[in-house]
Amino acid sequence: MSMMRREVAWRIFADELNNSSLETSGDDERSPSYIISPLGAKVNRVYAVGVLTEVDNRGTPEEPLWHGRVSDPTGTFFISAGRYQPEAATALSNIEPPKFVTVVGKTSTYRPDDDTMLISIRAELVKEVTEEQRDYWILEAARGLKTRLEAMAEASKMEEVSVRELTALGYDPTLAEGIKKAAEHYQTHGLERYWSMMGDALRYVLPEYEQADTFDRPAEAADEGLTDRVLDVIRELEEETDEDGVSYETVRDAVITREGISMSEFDEIISRLRRHGKLLEPALGQIKSAY
Repeated sequence: MSMMRREVAWRIFADELNNSSLETSGDDERSPSYIISPLGAKVNRVYAVGVLTEVDNRGTPEEPLWHGRVSDPTGTFFISAGRYQPEAATALSNIEPPKFVTVVGKTSTYRPDDDTMLISIRAELVKEVTEEQRDYWILEAARGLKTRLEAMAEASKMEEVSVRELTALGYDPTLAEGIKKAAEHYQTHGLERYWSMMGDALRYVLPEYEQADTFDRPAEAADEGLTDRVLDVIRELEEETDEDGVSYETVRDAVITREGISMSEFDEIISRLRRHGKLLEPALGQIKSAY
């Protein structure tokens, strides 16, 4: 009897993972499920490194269920570990934030409605690491992101995205398959935004790094007024609810109604606010202004 192949753990930035909204699986009920990112990453497992900023037990002392938040330069990974991940659960119970950690685990999704997919990681391994190890992970994640950006740029030149043609160009068949699915699902891939995100991430470890002028930065500046208005909506909702954060769906519905923008435009603004440190996520599916 053949053993099931262990899935590769992707080095992927939080922003790209969290902006994914497509999940696929094979016909066999034992087939693994995959999250397809906007840039074609076909993710079942994740290898992330960042700062563990929060950890708490949402279970009981007898049967703990640990939840944590791990931040990389682009956003936040939400992680959990319970009775079925005993080593990771024990590690989370013993680490006092903030600490640099590595996390390896399987992706898990939750859909509060038809338009929203929230992603977390069921941790198999949580381990303290050094800042140097975190920096090395950023370089590795940026290298993978660059490959996906280049592959997606090639795909955008095709009248119909072809796995065969992408593979012939030297791209991994798994990535080529993911890019084809991403091209069919996502309204816009935001390549310019991801190039910018990669530059911001690299500045954490390479202060001398200068982003290549491959996109039109003034376009983002032109949206600053809209971005500020979205932040104002979040603050107004916080005052109305008087709680630590507002649900993503509440903010989305209020902003789209008031500003008349699309879902993809709203998601891009939220991602921009996260990247610039103006938005926090106190819990999965909750957002709040940073000040």
